[in-house]
Amino acid sequence: MQFFKVFVHTDDQGFLDLKFGGNAQAQFLEHGLPKRSPEISWEAVPGAKSYALEIVDDDAAFVVGKSFIHWVVGNITGTKLAENASVENKHIAQGVNSLTEGYWRSSLSPEEKHASNLSNSTYIGPMPPNGDHHYLIQVYALDVAHVDLKTPFFIGDLHDAIRGHILGLGRVEFKYPKMRR
Repeated sequence: MQFFKVFVHTDDQGFLDLKFGGNAQAQFLEHGLPKRSPEISWEAVPGAKSYALEIVDDDAAFVVGKSFIHWVVGNITGTKLAENASVENKHIAQGVNSLTEGYWRSSLSPEEKHASNLSNSTYIGPMPPNGDHHYLIQVYALDVAHVDLKTPFFIGDLHDAIRGHILGLGRVEFKYPKMRR
């Protein structure tokens, strides 16, 4: 397996720009939520035909009892996701983030679960309530041009779909400060 570099712009202390999380000014929020994704790029991997990406907050386990999934993306054809790709890029497949209430043990009806999963198949920015959190971006280089992901899909579905197709892995961490509101 090849390892490669992943890039996301942070300040000199490793913090992501506030506009990509819950401390953003109102103009960067959608219905009060941070939906604007940061630009993320990575080194090209020889032989890779597509890429997949995930952003996970393991520090959230103390707050919500599990790691928090911020973004799951498949079928990325290049080596960069532009700023706000979560809203503007219609060619990527986006999975369900952890804001959903459509998980299996939910008390919602099947229709409500499906609707929740669809509406939460996008980037959701950091909103740490208890202190600064660390976030891990992982990018997978794949030997297939397209991964069959039926919408809505979860991070486990992505992992199942890419298993046996991973040529390389790139990782980078960033931090985001505690919510001020």
